[in-house]
Parts: sequence; structure tokens; C-alpha cells
Amino acid sequence: MRRESVKLVADTGVLLLILKGDLRIKEVIKKLTKGAKVYTAVTNLTEVYYKTREKLGKETALTWFNELLYSPDINVVEIDANLALKAGEIKAKYRNLVSLADAILLALADKLKAVVLTTDTRLEEIEDFKVEVYPI
Repeated sequence: MRRESVKLVADTGVLLLILKGDLRIKEVIKKLTKGAKVYTAVTNLTEVYYKTREKLGKETALTWFNELLYSPDINVVEIDANLALKAGEIKAKYRNLVSLADAILLALADKLKAVVLTTDTRLEEIEDFKVEVYPI
């Protein structure tokens, strides 16, 4: 019987490091090759798109957006009412510490019982979640 794989939830910063092939993220790539499942919220694709468009232009932004959306290695999760409610609870509790996008990502991690992968060192302060930080 196959053991249950590790679940990881990646924020925008980590997604951008993956897209850039940054060596700081090689640990995540190793986990993927060992069967880890990577998830992200659709809102993180929004952030990837606009941040990439600002720095690298529309064509690259659209390419990277589609790479993530259709990647066999990354599961993009839509926001439903339950996830929205949980994100609202997290945002209310940590309102000065997390953005709305972070709250949605943390709600997804809670739902999946997943480890949060982030470039945001502030998220280490949240004790309710297991967080791995990849500083940039």
C-alpha cells in the first residue's frame, strides 16, 4: 500500500522561485520528486501574474500563469465559501500580520493539514501552522 504523501501549500514567493529555477528552492524540488503534493490558492496565481507583469512584461506573466495553472505538479485550489470563511477568521485573528492572500493560503493549509512554504518571514510568527521559510 502506498503511504500518504506530504502536502505542501506554496505562497507566491515560493511559486516565483520555482518558476525561476532558483536554487534556494531545491529542497522543495526534492520533496516533489519523492511524491509530495504541492497546492496553492488561485489568488496566488493572481499575485504571480501581476508581480511578473510589472517586472518582466505581459507575455512572461501569462506564460508563468499558465505554467502554474496547468502544471501536473501544482494543484491550484479555487476559493469556496468554507475556505473564504476560514480565511476571514485567520485574517481577523492575525490582521496586522497577514495579507488577505496569506489568510487564504493559511486557510488552505489548515484544510489540507499541509506545511506552508513561504518567502515571508512574518509567517513564522504564527504558531497555529507549520511553516517553512525560504528567505529572498
